[in-house]
Amino acid sequence: MEAVYPYAHIIHLILAIMFLGYVFSDLAVISTLKGKFSKETQQEINQTLGKRSFKIFPLTLLFLILTGGMMMSRYINSDAGFFETDLQKILMFKIALVLVIAAGVLSNLYVKLTKGKKSNFMENHFHKLVIVLGVLIVVSAKWMFLV
Repeated sequence: MEAVYPYAHIIHLILAIMFLGYVFSDLAVISTLKGKFSKETQQEINQTLGKRSFKIFPLTLLFLILTGGMMMSRYINSDAGFFETDLQKILMFKIALVLVIAAGVLSNLYVKLTKGKKSNFMENHFHKLVIVLGVLIVVSAKWMFLV
């Protein structure tokens, strides 16, 4: 696993930039456009962006989780323990935050595939939550190696 770690790390960082970059651009740029167009145009924009993000967003998260799991196995395993060091405790905190994001994405995928209606929170606030959790995850990643 040691030989694969640097490659998993690079892929993980690139995917994290893409994932959080998409969420940030949705919040900072795309959401500001919503009030500028007619309802029909807004719906068309949302459908166009939704098709693309439906393909990219879950796959990016899946590969983030896979590469993160590969890297995690270096620090958390049956030999090293799970909550023995501060690094492991912070890493487990990061994992908990990731699970919240993953649960939200899975919920959105389920609603999309079953053609259901998103809850008000998921419709209006989920990306805000993802940004906050994403920043906490990034800060925690750096913090892990400072303690």
